[in-house]
Amino acid sequence: MTIPHIKLTDTMRNKYTIDAKQALIAQFKIDPTFMFSESDPAFGGNKSFYFVGQYVDEWIQDRTENWGEVLIKFYQTARGDKRMSIPNLTNVTETGDYVWFTEAVDGYNTTYYNIHIGKELPFDKEQYEQLQERFG
Repeated sequence: MTIPHIKLTDTMRNKYTIDAKQALIAQFKIDPTFMFSESDPAFGGNKSFYFVGQYVDEWIQDRTENWGEVLIKFYQTARGDKRMSIPNLTNVTETGDYVWFTEAVDGYNTTYYNIHIGKELPFDKEQYEQLQERFG
């Protein structure tokens, strides 16, 4: 089992829209029955959810001035497609990069998500244990 992630395509980078996989929706604890039901006028015709994200990898500082906090947006298109949007992604990634998220809590007990970018995915704990059992 791999950690929830996105492997970026050129289209995702240039249009700032990414298909919201079920694993990501679950990681962000969004109730899909609420989010992806009929549109709600209170949300401008769409149900959208915003999460505070922060690019955490130090090398990103060299690629963009706006490397700090961003709002990660989940929404549904009029056609019913589940999408997410991450600002400044084009400035800090290349096609083929992996993007994954870790949950963090600050000193005020506010939850935010660290945005990680890399050429390879890290192993999750379960994968590591399985490899240890198999190969020692």
